Amino acid sequence: MEFKKSLPPGTVFNTSEKKMATKIDKIYFNLNKVGINEPILDSQVWVKVSGLGDSQKIVEELRAANIDYLVIEDIFNLTQRAKIEEIENGFLAVLKITNYKDNKFTHEYLSIILKDNMVFTFDEDDTGILNIIEERLVSNQGKLQSYPAKFLFYTIIDTLIDINILFENEIGKLIIDWEEKILIDKKNEINQLHQIRKEVLLMKTHILSFIKSLEFIKDIYKHPAILDFKKYYMDLFDHLYRLSDRLNVDLENIRTLNDIHQNNINERTNSIMKILTIFSATFIPLSFMAGVFGMNFVYMDIFANPNGVWIFAGICLSIFLIMIGFFKYKKWF
Repeated sequence: MEFKKSLPPGTVFNTSEKKMATKIDKIYFNLNKVGINEPILDSQVWVKVSGLGDSQKIVEELRAANIDYLVIEDIFNLTQRAKIEEIENGFLAVLKITNYKDNKFTHEYLSIILKDNMVFTFDEDDTGILNIIEERLVSNQGKLQSYPAKFLFYTIIDTLIDINILFENEIGKLIIDWEEKILIDKKNEINQLHQIRKEVLLMKTHILSFIKSLEFIKDIYKHPAILDFKKYYMDLFDHLYRLSDRLNVDLENIRTLNDIHQNNINERTNSIMKILTIFSATFIPLSFMAGVFGMNFVYMDIFANPNGVWIFAGICLSIFLIMIGFFKYKKWF
């Protein structure tokens, strides 16, 4: 990820590493008709931008709609936090999406601008993440054609939040799997669990930032772009708070699993140390006996006995068995 350094405010600097080729589709719609790249009179417009590689082309498109340079700067700054903020005659929203597929975590950065009767969306990569909304709009599912652009703005945000909720569901399943691995299989390597914790923390940070930015706009429900759809935004708040609560639960579960894993390690270490201690304790008297009989005494009757080595071995074995029996009696193992 590239970073903007020592540049004045409003300077467009593309921090994306992907630099995907830019594709711009304009979807015009009204109550009766939808046109893709075909202008329609008295229509709302969705400018769908995929790939941020051609910065100049995107800037020209935004400036034609009188979008401020500071807003344009935010579009290309992929390092910023998730947020929603008021701009002239509209809103800017920034959301970050996490997906889990083929045992890999992927991240998507999306910006949405509502300006008068226009909605702009910017996807860092051409992932098709918004295609489902385009299909609904073209087929007039959910009455998207019947509402102005400000409802499309809400719909896009709601869909992206729903994608994050689906990701949290996948995280919940992974945590359950790891619970079985740690509790039953007592798995040693938990690198993926640490990665899951990192992803949950990252998502929680994005969600809390978005919630705080919504709450920061104290008069959001009085704004013309919001007032007509107040109940929908109330529902969006509910989804965000629920997602935040579930992420808290996930973090607590991961913390618990880490504690259990650490206890497993300690238990395994203690078991090993206990066995080593028992063997050390049993061989101490045997070492003493070996030291005594290893002395060069001139007179020791057992040396003259032809079965002396077996008598010595029997004494050592007896001491060993007595000590093992004593440890068993004390329930030390």
